[in-house]
Amino acid sequence: MKFDTYLKKIPQIDQISKIAKKLKIKVWLVGGFLRDSYIKVSKDLVDFDFCVEKDINLFVEKVAKTFGAKVIVLDKKSSSFRIVLNKNIKKYSYDFILMRGKNIKKDLELRDFTINSLALDIIEPRKILDYHKGINDLKDKRIKSLAEGVIVDDPLRILRGFSFAANYEFKIDPQTLNFFSRYKKKLKNVSCERINEELFKIFNSKKSYKVIKKMDKVRVIDEILPYVEKMRKTIQGGFHHLNVWGHSIETLKQFEVLCKRETKKENEAIDFFNQNLSGNRKRFQIIKLACLLHDLGKPFVKKITKARTIFHAHEKAGRDISSLFAKKIRLAKAERKALEEMVFWHLRPGYLADQITPSRRAVYRFFRDTQEEGVSIIFLSLADWRATCGPLADLGKRKRHEKIMLKLIKDHFIEKKKKPMPKIIDGYDLMKHFKIKRGPLIGQILNKIKELQVMGKISKKSEALAAAEKIYAKKAKKK
Repeated sequence: MKFDTYLKKIPQIDQISKIAKKLKIKVWLVGGFLRDSYIKVSKDLVDFDFCVEKDINLFVEKVAKTFGAKVIVLDKKSSSFRIVLNKNIKKYSYDFILMRGKNIKKDLELRDFTINSLALDIIEPRKILDYHKGINDLKDKRIKSLAEGVIVDDPLRILRGFSFAANYEFKIDPQTLNFFSRYKKKLKNVSCERINEELFKIFNSKKSYKVIKKMDKVRVIDEILPYVEKMRKTIQGGFHHLNVWGHSIETLKQFEVLCKRETKKENEAIDFFNQNLSGNRKRFQIIKLACLLHDLGKPFVKKITKARTIFHAHEKAGRDISSLFAKKIRLAKAERKALEEMVFWHLRPGYLADQITPSRRAVYRFFRDTQEEGVSIIFLSLADWRATCGPLADLGKRKRHEKIMLKLIKDHFIEKKKKPMPKIIDGYDLMKHFKIKRGPLIGQILNKIKELQVMGKISKKSEALAAAEKIYAKKAKKK
């Protein structure tokens, strides 16, 4: 590819170049766009980074005026700005930062990895500047830091290195991996929001399991997730072949295997996994986090009896701890709720599979209790069971569990396509009939009425009121 071809991919680049030339300001295209263009990534490239030699405020104002857009100040101290352009139903982001070194060569030395240290003059795009053999590392699929100091200066680059490795399927240079291990404790000084962003970039990869294993090997993961060392030290009973943490990583691996398989067969599964829970965060990313945290409570409730090792109520302990972690890394409310639901209910599908054919009532109650995350919890359960291969594990039971769970998912998606059943009775009907005020009892009766309706036991208002009277009488008797 000719070097000026890179520039032709960028909307309005001619206007930016003309402004730079008129103002006699050197401007270079840098960063991810050049990297991704070179390796031909299969995604739309809509983010562009520019290094500006001088007079950045004047330059950015001129560009914004030409675009008819506003200037967003990203960092006043480092003179970093953004202009957003909406064009052809797409949103393009142009970031401009003032050159930090005395020249472009010195500026590029301050970047994180060699693959991100490329630059192209937008006025005279004769060749890509590549002072640190970044193109060679792109060819060899290698993540290599420019120097030890760049990791010390910004420890988040440790996580960035792993997220690049995950999403580009690159290997990490051994010396760079040593830097990551040496300075991992410095991640404690990085804001939770920045850690959150990189962690979920790793989960965005189809093979995040491999990268989490690498993070585990150099103990970087310990600085991100809570109580990993406690989980490593927690040995499980005969049903398991791994400690709690090893089992959790294996659960993530099995979920990714299931994801790959099921999304090939079911469009509904693809749509479900890719639903946005908040912003650009997808449901499958939260499920991956749940895979790693679903047994988080086990170290805190472990008991050994004469017969076996037990972890009574570990799902509740895990939910409470994962909830605190979710708040710490600033997960959105919807994301936090989904994570809590997955961790708390992850054992429930196993109880359903204890029945040869789960009753309609049991299935209804499962989806009633788990609400939007019922399918997430089933997939978590499937991965959990697949990751359990101790000497006492029953392969036949696991196969039955998987068959039942996959049928539940299929039936659930079919039911979701149907029109919801009409409401045959509401809270006002109950308050009028029993001459009572609004309260928790109304909701309890309505839930039971809906269950009877789904079971096909009632279909008329008179039948609903008759059933409500029986429920009301039982509640009154208990009081």
